[in-house]
Amino acid sequence: MTTRLSRFFIAAAVLGLTVVMLLNGSTSSAAGKGDKTPPTTPSNLVVTGVTDSSVSLSWQGSTDNSGSVSYRVRITNSGYTSVATVNQTSYTAKFLFSNNTYSFSVTAVDPSSNSSGSSNTASARTLSDTTPPSAVSLQGSVRNPSQVQLIWNTPTDDIANNCCAYSFVMNGAPLTQNINWATAGPAQLSVIIRHLQPGSTNSFSVKASDFNGNVTSSNTVNLTTSPSNDLTPPSIPGDLHVVKLNGCSEVFLGWTQANDESDSQSTVEYEIYVNGVLSPLPVSAGVDTDFVYGTAFGDNVFTVKAVDRSGNTSPASNSISLFLWPC
Repeated sequence: MTTRLSRFFIAAAVLGLTVVMLLNGSTSSAAGKGDKTPPTTPSNLVVTGVTDSSVSLSWQGSTDNSGSVSYRVRITNSGYTSVATVNQTSYTAKFLFSNNTYSFSVTAVDPSSNSSGSSNTASARTLSDTTPPSAVSLQGSVRNPSQVQLIWNTPTDDIANNCCAYSFVMNGAPLTQNINWATAGPAQLSVIIRHLQPGSTNSFSVKASDFNGNVTSSNTVNLTTSPSNDLTPPSIPGDLHVVKLNGCSEVFLGWTQANDESDSQSTVEYEIYVNGVLSPLPVSAGVDTDFVYGTAFGDNVFTVKAVDRSGNTSPASNSISLFLWPC
């Protein structure tokens, strides 16, 4: 009898069975059963706070035979839904769009992944964003007779990832051309304003706009370029050609450098035009190749012009036509 019982217990262990010795000496076995009971449904979901980018919620918690539950908060806006998992009976949904309506509901989930029914639905509209970006401090310097450089601190906004677009003002009027971005220090931005009249005084300011249309204007700086008697443009850059296509409308162009009667080759700059519009990328001097973005999924015509320090500009090089595909 003892041998038979031993063999029985060994077989039961191999099969993963639980064996119970009854009071009369007999045995019984049964497969282990998982938890199939869901938590109770969360209730009384309410909105407790609203800002221009967040909504705070609270609700009556659930109970479960396991003794612990987590909650899944369902967030819906304009047909798009996301879910956040939390371990408490309150939650703040952040990084929301301002002036938008969101709806929320909550379900409880136990450690065995049993899910309760859904709570009531609560809705809220985020506030309108009326706060402009932080102050912009502008500085400027003269680069040569036809150019100045503007440098300003990178502003912040009260809403994350909501800043900024920049526009420029010259002598009280919007400035939309002859602008190239330039390198700057940490937490700074910079542009080069090109083709100014040598020996002229001009005022400049920068406007920073968040993506909800709130605008901050910088201080104004006045800059006077040095005079110049140079009126002769450089020669035309020659043999414009494609050096490399990187895909995603990224193009490297090469050319033969121009000559100028007053300035050295190392100081002559090259403006790249895409479909007749000056590229906003930084302009390089004394080079024979440079990078430019074309228009993705469309026809592109590229040309290059040489510019001396006084702003005299050569005629355009030969043109290159390319059809570029999207990424």
